[in-house]
Amino acid sequence: MGVAALAEKDSLNQRVRDVLLFDTYGQRLTEKQRMACDMILMRDFSLAEAAESLGVSRQGVHDLVARAREHMEDCESSFGLVSMRNRLEAMRRALDENKSRLPEDFYRDFMKLLEG
Repeated sequence: MGVAALAEKDSLNQRVRDVLLFDTYGQRLTEKQRMACDMILMRDFSLAEAAESLGVSRQGVHDLVARAREHMEDCESSFGLVSMRNRLEAMRRALDENKSRLPEDFYRDFMKLLEG
């Protein structure tokens, strides 16, 4: 895999992480941070479009999103909810991949536990 492909993969992985963090911790942000993240991370606005909508500069939007990311990463360090969700999804995939080798009642009961 070339350098460009690795950079693109890292960028995609970061984008997915940002969306998961925002989905999990977005309510812990200030209103302006939440609005900026919604525009930039969720709706793919450019900095200029978000700046115009929020009435701030492009640098202001960049700073809002950067502070929001930092806050969401701090929340994840404290609570670990995104990490827990990822582990539960990995367990669900492992169960699905091994379904034919597991007793039916075990599989059914474990899946119920994972689904909450």
